[in-house]
Amino acid sequence: MKRPPTMKDIAAELDLSVSTVARSLADSPRISRETRLRVAAAAERLGYVVDLAARAMRSGTSSIVGLIVPDIRNDFYSTAAKAIADCCQERGHQLVLAVTDDDPVLELEHLRNLRSARALGFIIIPSVTPAQETLRLMRTTPHVQFVRNCDRVESDWFGIEDAQAMRLAARHLIELGHRRIAYIGSTIAISTGRDRLEGFRATLREAGLAVDERLVKAGSCDSEFGYAAMQEILAEPERPTAVITAGARMSIGAYDCARAANVAIPSAMSFVGFSDSPTLRWCGEGLTTIALPIRELAVTSTDFLFRKASPDWKGANPCRVTLQPSLLVRGSTAAPCAISEPA
Repeated sequence: MKRPPTMKDIAAELDLSVSTVARSLADSPRISRETRLRVAAAAERLGYVVDLAARAMRSGTSSIVGLIVPDIRNDFYSTAAKAIADCCQERGHQLVLAVTDDDPVLELEHLRNLRSARALGFIIIPSVTPAQETLRLMRTTPHVQFVRNCDRVESDWFGIEDAQAMRLAARHLIELGHRRIAYIGSTIAISTGRDRLEGFRATLREAGLAVDERLVKAGSCDSEFGYAAMQEILAEPERPTAVITAGARMSIGAYDCARAANVAIPSAMSFVGFSDSPTLRWCGEGLTTIALPIRELAVTSTDFLFRKASPDWKGANPCRVTLQPSLLVRGSTAAPCAISEPA
């Protein structure tokens, strides 16, 4: 097997010193533009590839930036991953994506691998119950918490005003005349689930409406839970006239269940989704949904991570940044019909 070309080969080809080649490849201003172009052309011609491991050994960090997410099937996370990857590419860095499935053991393994690879830093959507070693690695590695906020470690967090998202949804339905409203959201063990449910409850209380706990379903973030939760809601003797979903994938599951049960949306039941994925736009006349500034949040958090990983960083207290959601009204919500007989 032919050995890969080295900087020595480039130096011999151009009759330059190895140090000049190294500085040229690093785009050092100490080397003339003409020489840097000659070195770049020779490197491409010979098929030279920079030894990133050696560079990481010299600098202490690599060009790798980690993104740790619970589920890439969620449109929210895949959109964020694309925006973060674009930011990294603009800076000459490489994004490494790791999926945890909310498994704390897998989460820890990914973090260890990133640390071993001397990653510049990472952006993490923490699992429900991170391991103690995960928290220790978070405290000693440049990182940003994204969307979810684990309060067991003091670190910078970039998220959505989750309570406000549910206030927008609930107020919209109340203004339409709905009084019996169901809620499907994620577990309150994570910050997003806790804050969204509190926003829902608070809005109903402020409107003088009682929260029927039989219509409140909190669990996992996947579409299967959304489907099962909607099944339970539809099995109630007195169905709600509207339902709010507080997660992207569970919105799809809940909507699929309603359609499978031949529930007429919005005449029999109004439906508010979460996140503005293309799928929600194609459902019937389109789903009324909570739109999230995903790309803006991803770009802002990535820019911050690069500043934090800089040797000149002098940050002190953790940074807390939240962006505002908005309500997109489409064809899945309407004023309730006359109260129907129990199903």
